[in-house]
Amino acid sequence: MQDKGRSIIIGGVLILVGVWLLARALGAEIPGLATLWPVLLIAGAFASLVGALRSDPRDDEGVWFGVFGTLIGGLFLYITAGAGEWGDMRVLWPWFAFAAGLAWLASWLVNPREVADLVLGLLALAGAGIGYLYVQDRLPADVWQLLAEWWPLILVLVGLVYIIQYLLQRPQDVGRD
Repeated sequence: MQDKGRSIIIGGVLILVGVWLLARALGAEIPGLATLWPVLLIAGAFASLVGALRSDPRDDEGVWFGVFGTLIGGLFLYITAGAGEWGDMRVLWPWFAFAAGLAWLASWLVNPREVADLVLGLLALAGAGIGYLYVQDRLPADVWQLLAEWWPLILVLVGLVYIIQYLLQRPQDVGRD
């Protein structure tokens, strides 16, 4: 069943690409690859997400890539085909942290035993919020200075979470490695 689904997806993609290339070769004024490349990222990421959710057990890493790639592909599509420009990245960069945070939270929802994904998701969303305040000039200089000095504590926190998660899961996972 899974091979049939994969064949249909591959066949459908080949047909769409072939029709697109044929239309361009015949002179149709449709966007080129420089404009539409994010659609490939979105399609691949979405396929990863669907595959990860359909697998048994669910693949939390595939979910992470699926959510992150779809959201970032949408951001890039906004720039290449929408109203955005590459110069907008100086204010859009917090969306990378936002997309990563949502992806880690989705990954954690698929596998709640991975507490590190929850912590990374919350930290990334907090980082996205701080980044947004920074690019909007709404973060006071003294707060920014404090964050610049103390950000390594985030690394310590994430490291501790990974170690604690390993120690808590270890007795249940004996013999699986």
